[in-house]
Amino acid sequence: LMASPRQWQVAPSLKKSNSELAELNLPFIIEQILHNRGLDKVAEIRQFLGLESFSADLKDFSQLSLAVEVIVKHIKAGNLIVVYGDYDADGVTASTILLETLAILKAKTRIWLPDRVTEGYGLNTMAIDELADLGAKLIITVDTGIRNKQEVAYAQKKGLEVIVTDHHRESPEPTEWPDCLIINSTMAREKYPCKFLAGVGVAYKLVQAILERSTLSDNQKKILERRSLDLVALGTIADCVPLLMENRQLVKEGIEMMNTSTSPRIGLKELARVAQISGDINEWNISWQLAPRINVAGRLDHANSAYRLLTTKDRDEAAQIADDLNQKNNERQQKTQEIIDFCFSELLELQADDSLLVFISPRQDPWPEGIIGLVAGRLAEKTGKPVLVITKSEQGYKGSGRSNVENFSLIALLEEVASDLDRYGGHAGACGFNLKVQQLPNFLIDIKKLAVKKLAKLDLQPKILIDAELPIDAIDMSIAEWIEKLAPFGQGNPEPKFVAYHEVIDDINTAGISQQHLKLRFGNYWALAFRQAENYSDLRPGQIVNIVYNLEINRYNSHAEPQLKIIDLHRTDN
Repeated sequence: LMASPRQWQVAPSLKKSNSELAELNLPFIIEQILHNRGLDKVAEIRQFLGLESFSADLKDFSQLSLAVEVIVKHIKAGNLIVVYGDYDADGVTASTILLETLAILKAKTRIWLPDRVTEGYGLNTMAIDELADLGAKLIITVDTGIRNKQEVAYAQKKGLEVIVTDHHRESPEPTEWPDCLIINSTMAREKYPCKFLAGVGVAYKLVQAILERSTLSDNQKKILERRSLDLVALGTIADCVPLLMENRQLVKEGIEMMNTSTSPRIGLKELARVAQISGDINEWNISWQLAPRINVAGRLDHANSAYRLLTTKDRDEAAQIADDLNQKNNERQQKTQEIIDFCFSELLELQADDSLLVFISPRQDPWPEGIIGLVAGRLAEKTGKPVLVITKSEQGYKGSGRSNVENFSLIALLEEVASDLDRYGGHAGACGFNLKVQQLPNFLIDIKKLAVKKLAKLDLQPKILIDAELPIDAIDMSIAEWIEKLAPFGQGNPEPKFVAYHEVIDDINTAGISQQHLKLRFGNYWALAFRQAENYSDLRPGQIVNIVYNLEINRYNSHAEPQLKIIDLHRTDN
């Protein structure tokens, strides 16, 4: 029941160079990569390469200026303003940059990050009651709220104003939208050109609008805008939104801030220390080392500790929190693997032709709610099928889904079985939901039946999407340097993948503490296959192979040369 071998799918080759792009003097293979990303116009490519800045008008958010007026009104009145976020890295970073900005403008503020287990995702009436009792007059949601129509109405009845800032998909029925000011770039009504800002990106737009409205000098406004960019980059990468258009620019500038700031955020420095990051931080470090340690706070404890890490000015406190998050991340990794192993043992009892795989925790040993999304993601990647992972909760059941299947939407699937659910939300490739004990049997029947119908005509074989054929003897330093210019890589802008056919292995070595990495030499260049020494132990010099690879630059001792990173390898007898 494991996914079949990945199919290599090479993008259609450009027949000839685009004459309109001549002024950019692009190598043909770089032009091919940009074309694969949907970039064919000079203006788009200049923006992508950082030759021009992304420009957009804040006025394109239809209710942004009204939201700023409401916020200013409450600041002037000395009212308590609550920033209500989410417990993931996107929500915590969004909450932080908005609160820091409000504090500079002397607003009376507090943060509310819900507990994943006792409160769940989004606004809830218990929190609203407590905030009302504290005297709050305004709630600003970040990275959440778009599907909280009832909770917003409840807050308004309690005398609170509400502004929703979010980037999740709104209900398909306008009558189900919260009846308040909403700032959400994904909404069809909005003219804002970058439709896929993360929650922290939307919060940053609000920060810019608040500062624009303030009486601070232009220089102060610029400084305050820039000081938020490190967290904008962190939250944007962590939430896996496309790194194109404005997101790309925000991430590039944010990473630059992390590495060059004269007063870097102490919490991020301590997090880099426990993650053993040496040298400059890049998008890979953020995605695989920093973001998981921020996220683990909300997964296994409470997101407040991540917020304290990002805001503390005390180095000892930052070091202590970073050490604690690092330990929790180790625990999270171990528990995640235990659950994955359990699910794979369960796979043996499932039908091989199940379109949608559903795993439910043992009744006597429920899985941590903060981990089931990670488990679903790993299982979806391994099996090539959409996966739902469900665990017992105090109120009933909580579930999380992941899918890598093209032209298949998990959130659209849940919308069709909404009557079986208490709450749900998410994206095409990821979803979360709550249901009562008595709802589970019908939900399982309905969701599986619907999935069979939706997936019947779709190709479930996992694919490796390859940008172009690039024989190893065609590689040079110039191409490798051009590829570096296409970073930061991530969702929507993956690191370019190349295929080379019938390449002769000239030499073989192993590397790593336990010799777990494989090094293959093809002509002048070395290719690394991380953690693959055992899988390819039968390879020998002189063998001919086809490989899919990334091309990067290996820099050491002031020397630099192209280096390949193997993604997949096929042995050939030809």
